[in-house]
Amino acid sequence: MPEARRTLSPAGARRGREWFALCLLLSVPLIAQSLRPVPRVGADAIEYYSQVRSLALDHDLRLDNEYTHFNILNRGDKVHPTATGYRRTVFSVGTALLWLPFFYLGHATAWLTGQPLDGYSPAHIRSVMLGSLSFGLLGLFLLHRVLRRSFDAAISLLTVALVLCATSLFYYVVYEPIMSHAASFFLGAVILLVAGDGRDELPVVRAACLGLLIGLASVLRSQNGILLLLPAVLLLPMLRRRPSAALTRGCLLLVCFAVATVPQMLAWKALFGTHVLAYPPQGADYVQLGHPRLLETLFSSRHGLLYWTPVLWAGFLGLLGLARKRPLASAALLLPLVAMTYVNSCIADWWGGGSFSNRRFDSILPMLAVGLAFAITWVRALIARRPMVAVTGIALAFIAWNALLMQQYTRNWVPPDGIVTFEQLAGNSARLVREEVGTPLAWPANWIFALRTGLSPGHWDRMVGPYLFYRQNNLGGVIEIGTADPDADRGPLAEGWSLPRPCGEAAYCRAIAGRARLLVALDVPQTLDVAVRAVGSGTLSMAINGTDVAQWPLTAQLADWRVRVPADRFRRELNEVTLTIAPTDTCLIDRLVFQRVK
Repeated sequence: MPEARRTLSPAGARRGREWFALCLLLSVPLIAQSLRPVPRVGADAIEYYSQVRSLALDHDLRLDNEYTHFNILNRGDKVHPTATGYRRTVFSVGTALLWLPFFYLGHATAWLTGQPLDGYSPAHIRSVMLGSLSFGLLGLFLLHRVLRRSFDAAISLLTVALVLCATSLFYYVVYEPIMSHAASFFLGAVILLVAGDGRDELPVVRAACLGLLIGLASVLRSQNGILLLLPAVLLLPMLRRRPSAALTRGCLLLVCFAVATVPQMLAWKALFGTHVLAYPPQGADYVQLGHPRLLETLFSSRHGLLYWTPVLWAGFLGLLGLARKRPLASAALLLPLVAMTYVNSCIADWWGGGSFSNRRFDSILPMLAVGLAFAITWVRALIARRPMVAVTGIALAFIAWNALLMQQYTRNWVPPDGIVTFEQLAGNSARLVREEVGTPLAWPANWIFALRTGLSPGHWDRMVGPYLFYRQNNLGGVIEIGTADPDADRGPLAEGWSLPRPCGEAAYCRAIAGRARLLVALDVPQTLDVAVRAVGSGTLSMAINGTDVAQWPLTAQLADWRVRVPADRFRRELNEVTLTIAPTDTCLIDRLVFQRVK
């Protein structure tokens, strides 16, 4: 053994340490998943798992028995068979195909350990979890290979660690692996590895492989077809020099892409009776390309990508910085990234349902990793040239913390002579920052919101995201103004509202002093019946988006005052509702109710 150490070159020793560090990093999610109990299969995971079980054991996509087992057969979207007699699923079949070897491994394990062979045993579920974990770890390994083409070992390892531990990836390989996201990330890394670094022409074999890989990725998640833009950009220089060769490779790429999507077309044929759908299986209005919600998708507290995963700021900015040194490589990554961001912002539930961060960006995490590595390289070089930059940054953080504590002390938010917990100090500091300059995680979207509405940037976090009626977890058309808890989230309320106070039997209200506003969101303008439950004296006026719509004489008893507001008074997304009384009048408001006109 001493002989081996003496003959090992310094470069070999460095590579050994690098691979050891990478393996140590990749062992973290492996250990974390192995220590977790087998989860209950629920939500979207039911349909993903039902597909792999049906393909493996029933050799079809008739999901009646799986839906019966998971008790969703009578759910509204499942109760009626499709035109072909199958039960509906809106999820792509690609993830189930990739899981098949792992499911059969689980089946063998169940047989050896005496567990049920019905496809629902812990061994089956654990093996599918292992499949997603394997794809996630292999994707990280390949991402490291991609990064080492352009960056040194330390930068590459740190970037891989951030992608694993500072994005949604760790959650979807450990906590919720029975989903498509780990496999989609894996294919994104493979595509990036095969595409090369843009320094050479795209040969025929690589073009064919990219077509197959991107086609397979789109069979996992349909929006991954956008990744075709990556090889399209790489073919542009060849198009100028050798147009016929570029067109040949482009056609080959598209043919291979189409071949790889055949499994999904066969699945659609079985489920819906057609190989190609005119619109997504979720419905014709699921993707609204003319109605993007870019600021919400990136900065909303409702799973906004950069709000939940701020490290990706460095990925976006790093790719812009890379454009100065390697414009072709930067364009090949930025174009699909921008297109994916736009399409994701046009999806009906742009927040991704019950998503950790915005999970729909899984396949472009490897591209953002390249930008992240470049940003880290730039910061390291800046600190090497000007080390006081880092020292000054740390000093400013201490100064800001002390300034926030002084504000809390002068406002009597903490006891002047007593103990205070860290969560109180941190929470109060966060509240101060949000109220004064808006949540930093939502910059600059909350500043734009403030300019548009005249409200403080701090209102953005709770006003943008919830809808009156739209999709899951909407408000049901009811805005509760009164609440017994004075510290409760004020939701859509803007300025002009008092603290809650009793206003009748089992009711709480908020008073308005002259004028009060609230903002409510609609997906599409529509005619609504609006009811205000209020008590007071004088006349209460209501305006929608600056147009008067009603006046009511208030009474000494709580009463509901109603008005029908036509669709042309409303607009998409946020609508301003203004309630006004004369300075000499009084008004307490319990709730507002919005009802669709049938």
